[in-house]
Amino acid sequence: MKKIILAVLMAACMVIPALAQSSSSGSTPIWDHGDNVSEITYHSTPIYSIMQTKDAYVVFYQTQGLKVETVVIPKDWQKAGDDKKLYFRNKAPGLDSYMTVCFKEGSFHRVILTVNPSRLDPIWDVAPSYTKIDVSGIDSLDVKF
Repeated sequence: MKKIILAVLMAACMVIPALAQSSSSGSTPIWDHGDNVSEITYHSTPIYSIMQTKDAYVVFYQTQGLKVETVVIPKDWQKAGDDKKLYFRNKAPGLDSYMTVCFKEGSFHRVILTVNPSRLDPIWDVAPSYTKIDVSGIDSLDVKF
């Protein structure tokens, strides 16, 4: 009797998945519902260090090839308003710092630095006083992922 019940249960386990119907139509991805697809995409990468100058932040970040690249972010991108391009976000304890670059319709939209806000954190560094970085005319980021 036990063998028959076990055989019926095994058969049911093999037949039920075969009879199940797919919930998606197969032609569109499950996340694509037409009107709720965002025009904003993003890419995140780990940050090694942020060096502050008078007018800019120089961010040392990791590329996919495990190389270290730099990007200059003007401090005035942080100002309040509709065209704000720089945001800071507090990182959760135990996580590494990272940079998220957002693109809107394929072009640069904003950058979000997720870091410890305390300037005592080892990620923060101050450039020597003789370091001059010209940030005039910078309105986009050239980030190599």
